[in-house]
Amino acid sequence: MRKWLLISSFVLVPTVVLAAPSGVAAQQPKLDIKVFAGGSFTTYVEMLETGRVRDTYPGWQAGFGARIRKRKWFVETLLSFNRWQYSGAVDVGADTILRLTARVNSFQLPFNAGYIPYQNAYFRLFLYGGYVNHFNTKVLASVEVPGEPTVSEKFKPKEVDLAVYQALARFGLNIDLAMFNLDFNYSISMNSASTTSYRTGFHQLQLNISYLF
Repeated sequence: MRKWLLISSFVLVPTVVLAAPSGVAAQQPKLDIKVFAGGSFTTYVEMLETGRVRDTYPGWQAGFGARIRKRKWFVETLLSFNRWQYSGAVDVGADTILRLTARVNSFQLPFNAGYIPYQNAYFRLFLYGGYVNHFNTKVLASVEVPGEPTVSEKFKPKEVDLAVYQALARFGLNIDLAMFNLDFNYSISMNSASTTSYRTGFHQLQLNISYLF
């Protein structure tokens, strides 16, 4: 009897080991493709000699990207189109400065990496930080001309004292619920958001909803 048990163990144990998924296979990185849209609030902080002036504007964004996760870690890269409201001024010469209200078009290219503190078959929690390349491309403005109807104009960012490129630091939280993803993030500029002689801070809060493929 003992002999048969010994023989059985030598046969069954290798079979179970070989039949079980290998550690290498179980630890392969997983790829998620996401398509997202959401809303934002962007705050400009003008750091003047007389103090700080803050203005907050609503906006929206939409985009797509890829996320790779393995065990407790993940990386992702995204591309998004962003638009938000803005008000400022434009110098038309002859010591004349006109007020304008505008919509700013921009693109963002974030690179994020982070940790997955909890996950199961239907729920995952992601904490991350990242670097965002932010490009302002066009300003669609309504210019207030004294004594005349409002004029619609298109400006380059520098023509209304906005920087073309901004480097942003981003911190955020992601939640996967089955095939949906909820993302909340905060970004802060590492360089001035304007081309003026004084520094202008840039702060942005985003809330996005994604569909995962």
